[in-house]
Amino acid sequence: MAANKVMVNLENIILPDKLPKTAIIGATGFIGASFFSAYRRKFPDCIGTSRTPGKEGMLYLDLLQPDIRRLRLADSGHKEALILAAIAQIDQCEQEKQLCREVNVKGTIEAIKQLAMEGIKPIYFSSDYVFDGESGNYSDNDCRLPTTEYGLQKMEVEDAMPDICGDNYLVIRSSKLFSLRDSAGPLIEEIAEKLSKGEEVRAAYDQCFCPTYIGDFVLAVAGLQAKGAKGIINVCSPQRWSRYELATWIARKMGVDQAKVKKISIDELDFKVKRLKNTTMVPEKFLLLNDFNFTPMSECIDYVVEKWKGKVK
Repeated sequence: MAANKVMVNLENIILPDKLPKTAIIGATGFIGASFFSAYRRKFPDCIGTSRTPGKEGMLYLDLLQPDIRRLRLADSGHKEALILAAIAQIDQCEQEKQLCREVNVKGTIEAIKQLAMEGIKPIYFSSDYVFDGESGNYSDNDCRLPTTEYGLQKMEVEDAMPDICGDNYLVIRSSKLFSLRDSAGPLIEEIAEKLSKGEEVRAAYDQCFCPTYIGDFVLAVAGLQAKGAKGIINVCSPQRWSRYELATWIARKMGVDQAKVKKISIDELDFKVKRLKNTTMVPEKFLLLNDFNFTPMSECIDYVVEKWKGKVK
């Protein structure tokens, strides 16, 4: 399955015919909202949840006290559920361990148990932060050694899945996801905007990852669901980038003085929790299961540059 060229409007994604009806647990964040928008085109009554009571078009669910039964998923024909609700801020997970564990581990595992009891296949979204960020190029089965509380919490849920679900589960490990819209999932959009305003961009040469366009990610996960995939699967573009490489390429394409891109180490940035330097992953299982072409970063950059190059000061 090949990805469409720079699918900016997720509402236009053509999902697989065999995609099971799927609930979105945590449908208000950047990733959850992207899935909800796309999946509602195929299943107009598919359920999305929010921890904000009364959120329009969604049902209330708080992972601090999850009650999957009130969603009546099986009764409404749902077969699977994407678990995207979480406290995902790395610094917050370190500083507020107890609260974050209540949500990210205890509450999430309880929700998974309840889903399994109802016969709903849980699809849990994990992270490249389950690895130590030293060597990079992590395959699906490589040894995990999280160095952050956030990564540790993700690993604990990964480990709990087989005991709860047998083999009827799917874990998706993602890398940095980005959008091509102004305010959601910033990465190249944010860099281009700063350069257009004449601002300096500080970009780490030693922070490497596999940035993946959110439109591709939605299609990739839907494809795995349609195939009935199980187990733990890395889902990311196979292209490896550093932030410095991205910023210098964007500057060159925009015709901006590349001196505006300041080459730094990630260690120079003022994070409360040390960021991992190399979280690149190899999507071996995914590419074996799918004939899928991730949108090249060059096409994404060209799209964003076209939007911003006329605004350069």
